[in-house]
Amino acid sequence: MEHAKSNVRGTHEHGYAVLNAYQYMLEVANSGSKTTLLLDENGRFQYFFVSYAAWIISFQEMRKVIAVDDTFLRSKYGGNLLSAVAQDAENHIFPVAFCVVDKECDASYEFFFQNMSSFVDDIDELCIISDRHLSIRKMVSRIYRASHYGCCMRHLEENIRNNFHNSKVVSHFYKAAKTYDICEFNDHFNQIRDLVPKAAEALERIEFHTWSRAFCPENRYNIMTSNIAKSVNAMFDVEREFPIVALFDEINRRFALLFHHRRMELVHSTNRFVPSIEKDISEYVNAGNKLLSHQIANYKFSVTGHGDVVIVDLQRKTCTCRISDLDKIPYPHAMTTIRSQHGDDFGNQIYLYSSPYYSVEKYIIAYFQEVHPVPTEDSWIVPLDIIQREIPPPYVDASIPGRRTYKRRRGVGESFPTRKNKCSVCRDFGHKKLHAQIKMDHKKC
Repeated sequence: MEHAKSNVRGTHEHGYAVLNAYQYMLEVANSGSKTTLLLDENGRFQYFFVSYAAWIISFQEMRKVIAVDDTFLRSKYGGNLLSAVAQDAENHIFPVAFCVVDKECDASYEFFFQNMSSFVDDIDELCIISDRHLSIRKMVSRIYRASHYGCCMRHLEENIRNNFHNSKVVSHFYKAAKTYDICEFNDHFNQIRDLVPKAAEALERIEFHTWSRAFCPENRYNIMTSNIAKSVNAMFDVEREFPIVALFDEINRRFALLFHHRRMELVHSTNRFVPSIEKDISEYVNAGNKLLSHQIANYKFSVTGHGDVVIVDLQRKTCTCRISDLDKIPYPHAMTTIRSQHGDDFGNQIYLYSSPYYSVEKYIIAYFQEVHPVPTEDSWIVPLDIIQREIPPPYVDASIPGRRTYKRRRGVGESFPTRKNKCSVCRDFGHKKLHAQIKMDHKKC
C-alpha cells in the first residue's frame, strides 16, 4: 500500500524536499499569493503558510467573519493543518488561508496570524471565531487587538453537556445563546443558574459577548459556530495522509473547481441579492404587513404586533429587537417602517437598508478571480539555488509505540457482512432469545 501511494503521489520525504521549489512555482502560477516557509533551528521543516491571490482579493467582498480551526495530519511525520475560512452570502465555505505546522501551540498560531495579518486587516469590523483553544484566543488578542473574538456556540454546548450532564441546562443554554433579546436571555440564564450554579459560573467566566447573540457585537452577523471550519476538515479527511505537496495540490484543485461553479451560478441572475436572502426578504415583507407602525420622530417609528412593541430607527438602521442589527436584513419590524417612510418606492429601499455583502454583484466579484494550478514537477523552471535547497522532513520521535491506523475503505464491488443476531435457544440467526421464548409460550397455549 505504501509503495502504491508513493508511486501515485510521491513520498513524504520527497514532498518536504521539493517544498521550497513548490513554493516558488505556486507564486509564479498565482502572482500575488502569500506563502511563507519556516524551518527550525536544525534546518528541518516547521511551518508552511499558503493563501492564494484569488482568496486574498476576493475576501474583500465577504463578510468579515473568519472561523479558525485545526485538524491532525495522518502522515508518519504528523503535524496539524490550520485553516481560516469565511462564509459567503449563500453560506458556502470561502477559504482564507491554510497552514501546516508541527503542533498546535502559541508559536504556531502566532506564525499563522502574523502571516494572515498581512492581508486581513485588524479592524473593528473583523470577528474571529474558534473553539476556545487557548493559543487562538491569546494570539487574536495580541495580533488582532481592534477585532472581536467569538467562541463557537456548538463547541461550548458540548462542553456543558459533557461536564454537567444535564439536558435541561443544555436546552436553556441554546435558547439563551440564540435569542436576540436581553430579557429573554436573562430568563434562560437564570434557569441555568437555578439548575446547575456551577454551569452558570462557567458561562459567566467565558463572557457573554463571545457566545450570545443578545450581547455579541453587530459585526458577527448570524454566524454563531465554527462549523464552516469543521466542514473544511471533513472535506480533506482522505487528503490528510497525503504528502504535503499533494495535500496543497488537492486544496488548490478543490477550491478552483468550487470557484468556477459558484462564478457561473448567478452570472445570469436578475435579482439584486442572492437567492437565500431574497427568500428571507420576501418572508419578512409578508410578516411586516401584519404589524402596525406609527412615527414618533424623524426616521424613528414604534412598531406593535404579536404582543411586542419595538422602536425602529431607519437613519441608524437599528431596531430594539436587535435582529436587523445583527443579520443586516430588515426584519418585519423594519419592513413595515420602510413601507411607511418610502411608500411606493418601498421595494427598492429594502436593499439600501440591507448589507451590501448580500448582493449578487459582490457574490460574482468574489468568485471572479481564478485559482491556477501548480504545474507538474517535471515542468518546473526554478532557479538553481532554490532547486538545490532540499528541506529535511520534521523530526519524528521513534520511541512512540504503535503503528499508524488507516480508515478501512470498501473496494469496488466489496461489501462488509452485517452481523446477525443469533438466538441462544433455537440457535437460529435473525432473532434473539426473547422472540424464541414468546414463540414457545404461544405453542404451549
